[in-house]
Amino acid sequence: MPYEKGNGKTAVIALGGNALGNTPQEQLELVQNTAKHIVDMIQDG
Repeated sequence: MPYEKGNGKTAVIALGGNALGNTPQEQLELVQNTAKHIVDMIQDG
């Protein structure tokens, strides 16, 4: 599919490596914290 310019409000967020932690508990905590920042970004437009 060729690239088409959108409305300028597209963001690509990639998480991996250290961003995901080492243990299941750490992964859960990091994902919850990261999700809060993503929600803030979406709300800010």
